[in-house]
Amino acid sequence: MGSYDWLDDDAFCATFVRGLTPREALARLGIDVFDGDDEEGDFEEGLICARSAEGGTILSESNGFAGTLPEVLRPLSAGTVTASVFVNVNRVASFDHYADGRNILTFDPLFGGDEDGIPEDYLADRIELGLAGDESEGGLAAALLLAERITEVRPNASSDVVAAHGVLEY
Repeated sequence: MGSYDWLDDDAFCATFVRGLTPREALARLGIDVFDGDDEEGDFEEGLICARSAEGGTILSESNGFAGTLPEVLRPLSAGTVTASVFVNVNRVASFDHYADGRNILTFDPLFGGDEDGIPEDYLADRIELGLAGDESEGGLAAALLLAERITEVRPNASSDVVAAHGVLEY
């Protein structure tokens, strides 16, 4: 997935947050925030790594799903926008977009064909990226591009490095 080599290929959740630093994004979740990757190996589940990116922060979880939870996305998107791409080892996937605490868009990026009720502007992007229609083939790479478009957050050279992390019990 090119710019996302730090994501686990089999199971991950990547949450894009516009306009917040890594520490600010994690602080909104009400968890203790640690700098860099200190203590990172000490946690088996719930670890959320925050990475600096152009335009904001990308939160990443290996085999996690916190970025799909409304109780996480509502406070994280307050006054801004978020988009999360999730997949697990069973190929269950979701794309979740929140703006100012409200769910705007949710769909499965691996299986198209459910475009009813989706705002036209997002539908046009989904069609262009191959994420809509019965013959959709965009997949996770296209979902990550859609998250970049919606949030205006893109990985940069510093995204390879964990700037901060925290553990969320869910």
